[in-house]
Amino acid sequence: MFGFLYSLGSYSLLFWVALLWSASMIHYAIRLWYIRLLYSGVPTPPIDTFFQGHLPSINAAKERNEFLDLFKRWFDTYGQSIVVFTNKKVLFFTAEPMMFKTMSTEIVKFKKMSNLPSRALYGQTIVGYKSILSGNGNNWATKRKIMSRVFAKANMGELYDNCKPVALRQIAELKTEVGSGKVLEFHDAIANLFYAFPEAMGFSGVDTPRAIARFETMILETIPKQKTEWLQYAVSQERVDTINKIKDMRSRLKAAVQKKSQELVTSRIGKNKDSGIICSTKDVFGHLVIANRKCKFKRSDSVEDLIVDDIMTIFFVTDNLVEQFTALFMDLAENPEVYQKMAAEIRGFELRDMASLNELKYTNNVLLESLRLTPALLRGVREFVPNKESKEKTTMLGPYSVPVNTKIIYSQYLLHRDEKIWEDPLKFKPERWENGFHPPAYTYMPFFAGSRGCLAKHFAMMVMKLQMVVLLQNFELSPRIDQKNKPYIDQGLAAMRIRNKVHYEFVPLQQIEKNT
Repeated sequence: MFGFLYSLGSYSLLFWVALLWSASMIHYAIRLWYIRLLYSGVPTPPIDTFFQGHLPSINAAKERNEFLDLFKRWFDTYGQSIVVFTNKKVLFFTAEPMMFKTMSTEIVKFKKMSNLPSRALYGQTIVGYKSILSGNGNNWATKRKIMSRVFAKANMGELYDNCKPVALRQIAELKTEVGSGKVLEFHDAIANLFYAFPEAMGFSGVDTPRAIARFETMILETIPKQKTEWLQYAVSQERVDTINKIKDMRSRLKAAVQKKSQELVTSRIGKNKDSGIICSTKDVFGHLVIANRKCKFKRSDSVEDLIVDDIMTIFFVTDNLVEQFTALFMDLAENPEVYQKMAAEIRGFELRDMASLNELKYTNNVLLESLRLTPALLRGVREFVPNKESKEKTTMLGPYSVPVNTKIIYSQYLLHRDEKIWEDPLKFKPERWENGFHPPAYTYMPFFAGSRGCLAKHFAMMVMKLQMVVLLQNFELSPRIDQKNKPYIDQGLAAMRIRNKVHYEFVPLQQIEKNT
């Protein structure tokens, strides 16, 4: 019998191919079974197929732009923390406050992932893997410590003094552009305003705000193509052009870093010991150079390139502000009474200094509500990676035991829409923030929290208030939304992106007064 099979196999390549395929499928099935066994204690929805897991349901939801809605339905049925399987991948997905606390406090154990698509484009570095936003370890902590002083709440007055004249200058340019009134795509219009703020932080002379805004938009629209259209994009001229533009931008930023380094004044105390660099607290760029030069990078690392990574990261975060502001006005188009009340408050207000912004109570509540309903980061990811010295194979994540290298996806978007936490969670309701309302700990996370919380959250709130003031004290804004192609949030991405354009008519208030 065995001799017959042997002779049959010797003459039949098809037999051996079938045998190898069967063996590999058996091995694959056993591996899938074992992986799922490791997470047997965590709630999970019923899988679609054994080999694909939940992938068919997830792909179908993405096509309908219901990715997060799908997880909301699963959370409502199985709990706020679940495990889903996609082929060989396992994702621990959560919108539970307790899990947010764990991610915020145990940052040594739960690390940021380095191999995310926004870090590089087909091998060309965009923001890199060691930036102040994406890095881990001692060098990240060193940079964070130094930059925390610059972005501290107590230093916002210094940065405000830099930002106000820039904001007024950009508004004057916008007035020239719209003339007596013009319908504009909102994201593009305000991107030109927000991308001027890096100049206020010391990053001047690299390019115009509009050019930087267009560059960032191009990159952010390109990044998903590495996954969704990887083969077509890999051989396209568009990929070549995009990479050349990234190289050009990084080259200009590197020249700016070299110039800034030469401008900084260094003082030394003692023998061959650098005591630090004298730098104004208004100079974010200068402190970024200081922070990187304090780190102990590998010899193969270029400090100048790593500083460029950090500047590119700041550009990316600036786009988060643009998206956040656009999402706010998308919501205001559906809530005109909120817009009118906020505009009345702002137009009866005198902008004197940063402290005066605190008088805008209702405007502040509107911003808080926008950050709740449409946070700039819809979801984030951490990975359970114990220290090399540790022999941990599993860890407790709340009541659940999970193995090493588990990917934990947390969703602020779903957390902020949990009806067990928020009354009328889907309603845009600034009044919920009145009388000093503070939501329970780890239930409101637009800037995350703890040591991994947004470094520049006070700066972000300050510039959004400042931008709102100069905008509404100079323009009447009227939505011009295409009802057949209404704007919506792309649920398939981690960072918020609005699909379909948000259009507003910009009419200078002086023109309205003149006409009346």
